[in-house]
Amino acid sequence: MPDLPPPDDGAGARPIATASALPDNVEAYRARLREVFGYPDFRGGQERVLTALARHDVVAVMPTGTGKSLCFVLPALEVGRTVVVSPLIALMQDQVEGLQTAGVPATFINSNLDRAEQNRRYLEFVSGRVKLLYVAPERFQNTRFTDGLRAAGVNLLAIDEAHCISEWGHNFRPDYLLLGGVRERLGNPRTLALTATANPRVRRDIALGLGITGTAEQIVTTVDRPNLSYAVESIAGVEDRTRWLLDYARAKGDASGIVYAATRDGVETLAARLAAAGVRAEPYHAGLDRNLRTATQRRFTLGETPVVVATVAFGMGIDKPDVRYVVHFNLPPRLEAYYQEAGRAGRDGDPAECVLLFAPADVNMRRRHIFQAHPGEDAVRRTWERWVQVADPQDGRLPLAIADDEQYAIVVSVLRDSGLIDAASLRVTSFDPRASIDASAIERHRAYALQRLRDMTEYADTEGCRREVILRYFGEQPDTRCGNCDNCRRPPRARPLPGAPDERRPSPRPSRSGTRERPVSRATAPEPVVADPALFEALSTWRREQARKENVPAYVIASDRTLREIAGTKPRDERGLLGIWGLGEARVQRYGAAILEVIAKR
Repeated sequence: MPDLPPPDDGAGARPIATASALPDNVEAYRARLREVFGYPDFRGGQERVLTALARHDVVAVMPTGTGKSLCFVLPALEVGRTVVVSPLIALMQDQVEGLQTAGVPATFINSNLDRAEQNRRYLEFVSGRVKLLYVAPERFQNTRFTDGLRAAGVNLLAIDEAHCISEWGHNFRPDYLLLGGVRERLGNPRTLALTATANPRVRRDIALGLGITGTAEQIVTTVDRPNLSYAVESIAGVEDRTRWLLDYARAKGDASGIVYAATRDGVETLAARLAAAGVRAEPYHAGLDRNLRTATQRRFTLGETPVVVATVAFGMGIDKPDVRYVVHFNLPPRLEAYYQEAGRAGRDGDPAECVLLFAPADVNMRRRHIFQAHPGEDAVRRTWERWVQVADPQDGRLPLAIADDEQYAIVVSVLRDSGLIDAASLRVTSFDPRASIDASAIERHRAYALQRLRDMTEYADTEGCRREVILRYFGEQPDTRCGNCDNCRRPPRARPLPGAPDERRPSPRPSRSGTRERPVSRATAPEPVVADPALFEALSTWRREQARKENVPAYVIASDRTLREIAGTKPRDERGLLGIWGLGEARVQRYGAAILEVIAKR
């Protein structure tokens, strides 16, 4: 349902504006990059995307940590009125805080704000005082809100986590299906769809769903994340896995980490065991109160809670750059999901670890889940009959609440192929509860899911380079082994027979106290070198205190990389600070004197 009251009457009542053209000279963006953010040059596919946006709509696949957001922030600084569709409220707040600290006039509108504040922010955006507006997709169900944006003129529409539009994507969301119609109502502005993971099938769905099939340029960069160390630990029993996790998390101290578990009960149990072992950890899953989930994510982002134990409900679009490890307690169902979730580690470019706990029995469990998750024709018909009852009798529109139904994506696919619903507008096209249903889509979905599970199992079971498996899956052909995953770090040995102990992955051994111990993962990432550790620690202390005063995450003030560079070069004045990576003019004006004072005291 809409999470925004309509703007006050007349808030957007003005003639339809003509959209401003995006710069066709990338040097304007490069200058902004240095001036505002303190970055010396583009990285990854940023320059390609920005160049293409001057001429075309763009579907861009860029790995986490490569600065996807700058592909819409830099255009916003040049032409303004950029609308960003983001799936999560907490993510909006984190991103906007970081932009505001850098001096970017950005804001968000969500249901946590009262009506007056929502309208104030809306008016600031349509008047041009704010250049960048973050909203959730369901916001556009408010037609007056959408019409007001159209009247003001949207220069760029950016869709974050764009894979959510595809039923074949791993985070399918029905509200994303509405965005093609939203784009049309906004006057078909220049559109940028961004995701970290999308195979060719999902990329086609994104372009089709947004209505940009004939106009969009697809830009796919490497999915390689060299700073991530991948490892698989062969541990079968739940208790053995739990003990391994306790040892691992304790060894990491206060480092930020995410532990993914398959079930809500598993999340609660692991979080309690970690807390009892002295690890500051909290649970996160869809069964918890929304306010509690939001508070947990906020504490994690601020660094008050180092570890979150979660289901896949946590993490889409997590903007925390300094997550040092991600552990999967259970086997994910597909490699896209694993890559996306594990990729929440090391977004700052520093070394981070991604560990999967695995046993062959996990595959059988996932296979059972796949067969249970795909409904029979009778179940699809019962769902169809209920949807006919809840559809709007005038236009057939379905409430977004139907997305909470089990097996939603599969049911939508079956009914769409049967000609009974328009998935893009979420409307029924027939009110006949006895209409013919083509259930062949169920088997297609099941076969697709089983193949994705085989791909995931290949990654878990390989004795070769794990990064090679990931790159090949996403269509890349690596030239060399990574030298950084668990398999590359140890010499090859003969594979043990089934049931025999695997010497490469030591089994638990009794300690003197009689408890069982496990070694920490072999994918230990090296720590970055700091030229002056004492100064770095002093700068970190200042950053932590400043973040507490402003109630923002520490990384919003400055990244670890920025502090390391300051500690290494020891600038003497603000001009010197402007040469530091990550320090633009706004940050130097805001924090320069305090940073120089810390340096002087050392």
